[in-house]
Amino acid sequence: MAIIKQAARQTLGQLIGANNPAVTVPDDSQRQYAWTKKEVDIYWSDIKKFKTARDSGKDSASEYFIGPIVTITDKKVSTRSLLDGQQRLTTSTILIAAIRDALWNMGSVEGPSTANNLHRDYIARKAGRREPMEYFLVLSLFDRDFFRDYIQDWNESTGRCPGIERATRPSHKLISEAYSNFASKISAELSSYSDEEEKLDWLDGLRECLINGLVFVEIQTPTSSDANEVFETINSRGKDLSTVDLVRNFLMEKSNSDIEKQRVNDAWRVILDGFEKREEIERFLRHFWVSRHGDVKSHSLYSTIRQNLSHHFNRIPQFYGVGAFAAELESASNRYIDLINCNTGDADFDVSLSEIRSLNADALYPLLLAASEKTSYTQLQDLIDASISYYVRWTVVGRRESTLLEENIFGVAKDLTASAQIGSATRQICDWIPDDEAFHADFMEASTPKSSQSRYLLGKIEASLRSAAGVDEVVVANSSIVHVEHIYPQKPSSEWRLDEHDTWVNRIGNLTLLNGRKNQPISSLPYSQKSSIYDESVLLVTAGTGISRIWSSEMNWWRVEGITERQRDLANLALPIWPSGKHWN
Repeated sequence: MAIIKQAARQTLGQLIGANNPAVTVPDDSQRQYAWTKKEVDIYWSDIKKFKTARDSGKDSASEYFIGPIVTITDKKVSTRSLLDGQQRLTTSTILIAAIRDALWNMGSVEGPSTANNLHRDYIARKAGRREPMEYFLVLSLFDRDFFRDYIQDWNESTGRCPGIERATRPSHKLISEAYSNFASKISAELSSYSDEEEKLDWLDGLRECLINGLVFVEIQTPTSSDANEVFETINSRGKDLSTVDLVRNFLMEKSNSDIEKQRVNDAWRVILDGFEKREEIERFLRHFWVSRHGDVKSHSLYSTIRQNLSHHFNRIPQFYGVGAFAAELESASNRYIDLINCNTGDADFDVSLSEIRSLNADALYPLLLAASEKTSYTQLQDLIDASISYYVRWTVVGRRESTLLEENIFGVAKDLTASAQIGSATRQICDWIPDDEAFHADFMEASTPKSSQSRYLLGKIEASLRSAAGVDEVVVANSSIVHVEHIYPQKPSSEWRLDEHDTWVNRIGNLTLLNGRKNQPISSLPYSQKSSIYDESVLLVTAGTGISRIWSSEMNWWRVEGITERQRDLANLALPIWPSGKHWN
């Protein structure tokens, strides 16, 4: 059971004020800044509502409880290490900085002096001209320098921060976006006032709401293990739970030396610098674990990792420690980044990876991650092509249960990590690919409401037609170059609408590709008014696959039999493009 020294009510001003111990996010136990526009907007909305209620003078609206924070404090409470609450404190500091900058830009004498006082009292100050800067909120090593450069190292003479650091990590971009969001919202509010005094009063009221009205409960614990236990309990049911952060905290807790802690930080630095979005890091961690241990759902990933690794880390003698796991994680992250960015250096393999990305076939990444640890990408071409065929025939066209495909793929990945060979893995996948008869029957009935999947299927058919005709290949998968066209329109006028509209509109036989941006008025026209567009297209899937069968010139009406006929022809073309398992046996 965790030891709690005390739970104390604290206003924001008491937590990060100049006369209180600095709040420091320890390098070994905390997440990076993670609030997106959605969370920042909710925070702003709550603050605005609170300000309106507080301005009314009602006693019931004098405070706004924003939640608990968890700190590790010494006996005299002269230092405070923050374990939980970083997102709220960081966002509050960013909003104070936006108020500071708005005050500076007022143009009056009072504005800049008030801005300087606000900065010194709640963001950072120097006790003397030769003294180092004292920061009231100190972020962890992954965000510290950028936060100081962008928010805290403010020049009282120019009213500007240096802005030297580049936003190299997802958390950096979120910090700058949060500031810009607040600055824009404050500017919009001030625009409704014409008088300078009214603007100053409004900004001062917002400052007072934050500093004296925003209330936390600070849960003080004596050790990091106590704080971790409280942290996990608080986050076990809420949105703030981050598997990536909890895993890192756990690894730090289990580290037996500063060397191991440094190894974890090194791995996390590579991971944070390598991915564009935080969601990609979360997805990588799950795929990494799945590639070694089989399927596990996102909601239970952390508990599974903790239980499994605790078994290894607690063994005496220890054969597999924190350093080894961190090294594996770092190595896998580099390969995973290459996979999702289609940047392995093998041209053919990268083309296949781009197909996976077009299909959003994320379930294939654990398999490729496991396989790429054993051999070169060149030797994995059959494996990736068979996997794509399996995914297209089973999921995209066949609309079969995707969870079964995932279980199969994840199982093969686990076997590869253990001892299986690439050849046996490929053969196993080939055995699961639906045969030609089943695929043809599925294709004949297939509808693809997702334009990305339709574009992919038609783009591959176009490439096959051009190859067979000896025509120079063109890129058709890029949405800026082509769009998916519904021959019988998605939104026809009432006089041209089929009774069974939903049955036919997304059938593959009713879809084609056209160059250029989609023109909605043209797309909604009947066939007779846009047939020349199809006839003149440079794309063979449009000009050469019998689109005219979908329109009866004699009846001046849609011919649904033509959709079926065209879909049969496309199905015949599809068979060799996404071959059955026999192709690799």
